[in-house]
Parts: sequence; structure tokens; C-alpha cells
Amino acid sequence: MDITGNQKIKAPRSQVFAALLNPDVLKESIPGCESAKLVEMGGRQQLKVKISPNIPGMKGPYVVFLQTGEVVSPSRVVLIAEPSSSMGSVKALCTVNLVDEGEATNLGYNAHAEIEGKIAATPEIILKGAVKMALDQFFKNFEKQVSTVKA
Repeated sequence: MDITGNQKIKAPRSQVFAALLNPDVLKESIPGCESAKLVEMGGRQQLKVKISPNIPGMKGPYVVFLQTGEVVSPSRVVLIAEPSSSMGSVKALCTVNLVDEGEATNLGYNAHAEIEGKIAATPEIILKGAVKMALDQFFKNFEKQVSTVKA
């Protein structure tokens, strides 16, 4: 499953970049997020997120470990997550590119997910719709958070 999109955020690129790596901002931005904290795993820092999504058939809570792949300050972040549960597993990679647009920042994302298990039986059009709805809510929340974060 592939999902791409863009979001214009009314904040400088450096501020948006810092917010993408800030556990407090992410906690307040991710729909259904109950907690987010940095933890040490395998010699790397990862963000441990506890999520209870508001999606029928997918009630949580789920614990997801989010790690960064490539990080090019202040223009690019690659985020990697591989959550699993009794419903199945997801291997997700999301590349986020930030470009200055005057006093705003254009955030472009390209996400790819491979889904296995029971959840993979759900038609892609339904999964994509649910993910797109969650992304729209995330960006609405993220923009509100970014405007209050110091760069």
C-alpha cells in the first residue's frame, strides 16, 4: 500500500523539522496516541508510542516503535515502523521531505506499507481510507502543535 501527499505548514522549515523529531509534539498530533517517549533499543533511540486507534475492528491499545532511518537536517526524515499484533503485522516506511515556501514549509510525504496477517484481508480501499483519514487528522493536529514549539 502506498500513500503520498503534501501539507503546507505555516512555520519555518527548521521548526517543522524539529517538531517531526519531538516526542511531545508527536504525542499530541497522532490520533489516538496515549503516550510517546524515547527509549533505547538495540543501541538506538526509538520512539515508543502507545496508540488506541478509533477504527472499527482495530481497537487498541497498540505499542509501536518508531525509528528514524535517514535524517538530513532540516530537509528530510525517513521514519520506520514495524508494529505487529494478533491482527497481523505492518512494515511501514515514510519519507518526509521539507521545502521552504516563503514563510511556510511544504511537507511532502511518501509512505509505503507491507501488510500481513488478518489485517491484510481487509480490502486496500478501506485500509487506505482509514489511513488517509488518520493522516488528515495528524496534519491538522501537527500544524497546531508546530506553531507552539520553539525551533
